[in-house]
Amino acid sequence: MNECHYCRNPVQSHWNFCRKCGARLLHKEEPELIVKSEEVIEIAKVDPTSPTGMIYEPLEVEEIEVEETQEEIKDLTDDELVERIADVIVKRDDYNALLRRRTDIDAEIDKLLDRVKNKLIPKDEALPRIKQLKEEVDFVISEENEFENFSAILPIEEIIEDRNNERSKLKKLSGLKGDKAVSRATLEEMETRFKKNIENLTTKLNIELAKMRKTFDALENKMKSLQRDLEVLYVNSQTGEISEKKYEKHKLEKSKEIDKMKKVSKTVAEILAEAR
Repeated sequence: MNECHYCRNPVQSHWNFCRKCGARLLHKEEPELIVKSEEVIEIAKVDPTSPTGMIYEPLEVEEIEVEETQEEIKDLTDDELVERIADVIVKRDDYNALLRRRTDIDAEIDKLLDRVKNKLIPKDEALPRIKQLKEEVDFVISEENEFENFSAILPIEEIIEDRNNERSKLKKLSGLKGDKAVSRATLEEMETRFKKNIENLTTKLNIELAKMRKTFDALENKMKSLQRDLEVLYVNSQTGEISEKKYEKHKLEKSKEIDKMKKVSKTVAEILAEAR
């Protein structure tokens, strides 16, 4: 079985994301059914005038009426919708940053040990730095433990992967037609099963798409609200209602929140494009 190049968690060959850390997996060959970057750009075009920095074009996916789901969406506020997605996206970025840091530290330790072994630097000179790096590794590991029960991918991402996998199976199955090693009855039975799986996954996907579209709209509104807050802060600082120090403090807070929302918006747009 393959493993994630970041966290070393076991992964399946058809996965695009590690189900532990959320890292996009590296494959020698891109699956044919995965949406290429050109298609993503076609759906999420950059637009400086948009609050999120891009234009969202609705996807042509059949809407499925699910009463319970619609009620759930209505009960959530805009902030709750956004935070539900942002929490996963931001946390997995933080987790991947820790994993990358640990990899870099391990590489630096190995490099120092190799230099000592080849007598390029004295052992006494390298030991203090190696000790410092090992302490950093221990700290990173303790930080990683906080993500032990964290699910790094969203339900919609998992559904997209599973549906792509079933589509890939169906395509491979069609290539077996005429193969004397497999009977027609078996091929038809398996074809029916794969199509049913795809149908069921598409139903689940449409439900998640409804939530994700609602989240995208909420992101747009959140970005507009944050931008307006920045403008109000600026006016208040210019009219003397707040001090320059207070203005700079709140401006930094709002700017960080805007950057966070841009990151979330970009990820949501890519997910929507990949769901085609």
